[in-house]
Amino acid sequence: MKKIIAFTFFFGGFLFSQAQVKPAISGYDIKLSLKPYKNQWLYLAYYYGGIKGLADSAWLDVNSLGSFKGKTPLPQGIYIVASPSKTILFEMLLGEKQQFSVTVDTAQLENLVFTGSVDNQQFMDYTRFIAPKARISEENRKHLAEDSTASAEVKTARQATITKNLEEIDAYRNEFIKQHPDAILSVLFKSMQEVSYPANLKRPATRQDSVAQYRYGKDHYWDGVDFMDGRLVRTPIFENKLKAYLNNWVVPDADSIIYEFNWMIALGRNDQEMFKYLVGYFVDNYMYPKIMGQDKVFLHVYQRYLSGEKPVANWLNEKQMKAITDRAYMIMANQLGTQAWDMQLSDTSGKTKSLYSVNGDFTIVAFWDVHCGKCREEIPKLDTLYRTKWKSENVKMYAVMVNEESLKDWPKFITEHAPEWIHVHQPAAMRTQEEKAGKPNFRQLYDMRSTPTLYLLDKDKRIIAKNIGVTDLDNVLHEKIKQRNAKPKQ
Repeated sequence: MKKIIAFTFFFGGFLFSQAQVKPAISGYDIKLSLKPYKNQWLYLAYYYGGIKGLADSAWLDVNSLGSFKGKTPLPQGIYIVASPSKTILFEMLLGEKQQFSVTVDTAQLENLVFTGSVDNQQFMDYTRFIAPKARISEENRKHLAEDSTASAEVKTARQATITKNLEEIDAYRNEFIKQHPDAILSVLFKSMQEVSYPANLKRPATRQDSVAQYRYGKDHYWDGVDFMDGRLVRTPIFENKLKAYLNNWVVPDADSIIYEFNWMIALGRNDQEMFKYLVGYFVDNYMYPKIMGQDKVFLHVYQRYLSGEKPVANWLNEKQMKAITDRAYMIMANQLGTQAWDMQLSDTSGKTKSLYSVNGDFTIVAFWDVHCGKCREEIPKLDTLYRTKWKSENVKMYAVMVNEESLKDWPKFITEHAPEWIHVHQPAAMRTQEEKAGKPNFRQLYDMRSTPTLYLLDKDKRIIAKNIGVTDLDNVLHEKIKQRNAKPKQ
């Protein structure tokens, strides 16, 4: 099925420049004869991990002839030739030799002909070999999933067909790698290889076997991948493999992910394409992570490669660097396990109430606004939990009302919905004084980007959880109270 290409130069929201390629005597010249397109633009797109970007365009004349042409060679990898409506027509490989021709009637793409490109001839040979096997295997998989009435013999035969096709495809790839070790197609085949387990680990019988299988699989996951070969980032293969590895093989805590990043970047730094890609991927995926605490990964990458007057990763423009730096400064002071910054804010009577003066085994810090619809729903829920469950466990509530324009409605809402909490706000004069002194305010120190924002602190005001919902907060607090109660009293 043809896929729509969304041409973009964005890498997940931040512009990461294309790798700079060293000038060469000859650039690229890909002559096209693509019927039935006439007097229309065709497009050449590249892969960059999970995105597709525009590399060039070509005008096809009245005879359906045109060319993609440039003075500088394109980065090697898999490229897409797209129609005037930006749908994928076909893919091709760009290796060292980037002068060749392509001929086809797009009504019969199986008859695609490359002239002067060994890489693409090899690619077409492989495509023609794998296509019928892939089709037959998919048909058998569909039958296995949908036909529950089939006999055991039929199911076994279908599975055997799938297995046989996979083995033949693997054999083709392995033989090709032996015959053409330096070909770009070999690079792709190596990166696609699955872990080959020894016989004793293929079917684990005990928990010990399962652990051994996991360790072996993780140790050998990257056997076919060269992190010093930047051609891989110009394919969709490498990012899929990286994503699967981080999701399925790595414990999802920040320190474990940082460990993986460190060894990958130690190798990847030897290739500029790979280095840029890895920095970009880990910034993009951990800048605003789905799992609490993983922003520590982004902060690690920032501090090591993107901070300072002369950052190691120096290809970003001023706007990009500002966005990344601003984000880093928003999370530096609120990492899990670190002590939350004290807040000296005014309570409802105008007296200063320090966060650090709150004595409790746990403190919930809630940033909210009286006129925030979500807050008007969540604050009463929090108060119910506080009165029925948390108060008796020495949990304290420190609520920061963030909108000065809502102050007139503040006391009434407090009286009706959360009368026993510690309520504070920052008067305009206090905020102005803070700004003049160049001090960071609570919005930065607590990454307060929306309301409500909730934090859970321990008795020493270390951050246990942040930016967490009410239900998850209740669950985390329940577990922490259990752990506290299980400790022997001294």
